[in-house]
Amino acid sequence: MKKTKRNPQAALRELITRHQENCARIQEICDACEAENRERNEAEEAEYVSLVRDNSIIGMKIQSIQSPEVPRNVNPDTLLRESLENRQTVTVMLVRDLMMTPDLDGTGIIPIQQQEMLKPLRAGLIWDKVGLTVRTGLRGGTLRWPRHGKGQAHWLAEGERMEDTKIDFTKLETKPERLGCPIKVTREELNDSEGIVEGVVREEMPAAIIDLVNEALFTVSATYTDSKGTEKNRVIHGPFVKASESAMQFAGAVPTRRELLKMKARVTKAGIKLIAPCWVMTEDMKAELEDTKVDAGSGRFLCENDHILGYPVFTTPHIGEGNIGFGDWSYQAAGFFDSMNLIVDPYTLARENSVDFVLNARFGTVTLYEEAFVLGQAKGA
Repeated sequence: MKKTKRNPQAALRELITRHQENCARIQEICDACEAENRERNEAEEAEYVSLVRDNSIIGMKIQSIQSPEVPRNVNPDTLLRESLENRQTVTVMLVRDLMMTPDLDGTGIIPIQQQEMLKPLRAGLIWDKVGLTVRTGLRGGTLRWPRHGKGQAHWLAEGERMEDTKIDFTKLETKPERLGCPIKVTREELNDSEGIVEGVVREEMPAAIIDLVNEALFTVSATYTDSKGTEKNRVIHGPFVKASESAMQFAGAVPTRRELLKMKARVTKAGIKLIAPCWVMTEDMKAELEDTKVDAGSGRFLCENDHILGYPVFTTPHIGEGNIGFGDWSYQAAGFFDSMNLIVDPYTLARENSVDFVLNARFGTVTLYEEAFVLGQAKGA
């Protein structure tokens, strides 16, 4: 005989009624004990324990009915129809359609914790650390340094007539060159960011000028490649471009202590008085020298505590791998002429609803004594 499947909703209603009847009987026992000011008697205690046990079983049955087990090979359509007929809510989750966090991207359900703005990394920005004095607010035009050569004296015999000698006068000049940084931003981006984008633009534009100056001061190449891929001559460059024409060649990929001493000697023997001398190299070269021992027994290394031979070491990628520069930057004159001019133009790009930020500057530099700088190059550099 086929067993008729019982309606779960009817069974649920029956259990709830039974649970309510048990609670009502427990309330009657409580009222009697309270009215007579006594504890439960033996019969009432036994009945109370039975009612509590029965309610516990009823609770488990109700939970079982409200959370039915879904068969493995269930037909979702059949299950949905049965649920609608019985007015029962059933959730079906198929493994191949798991809900995952990417489904919530852009919905705002997962909160975003906004952190501080990260600034771009600027490796080897050392133009303000090597002892170079950079003047600002200089007047436009050409800066000129008059120079003169040495006077010469001669040994003479008694009564011998002296020949004429002279002192040569020359001049050293530098002319400022223009450099600039333009950035175009739409008004929508400015307004929607509530001032954040504009603050970044105003901070990054002068920093970009400094990046360009840093590259020019420490490069060893007289040419560069512009944004269009065209090779051009540098109109502004530091002392290592000239020093590279007579660079000292190291015997290996890493210089020895003797070779570094020769570099320093080339500067001092020229009569240069060391005021702010330092070494300039890449981080990779510095790391090599920090691992190169001075000798076999002392445990000392060529570069220790950011110093070589007692002089500070600064690093920049712009000098190029395999190159080491030594010199005294008090003999390099540099300065910004007039003032940096930042123009915020809201009119020119009005048809694009954009604002044009333009920063213009003028910078000039010249090496007062070429003898104050020397460049060493590793083998194969």
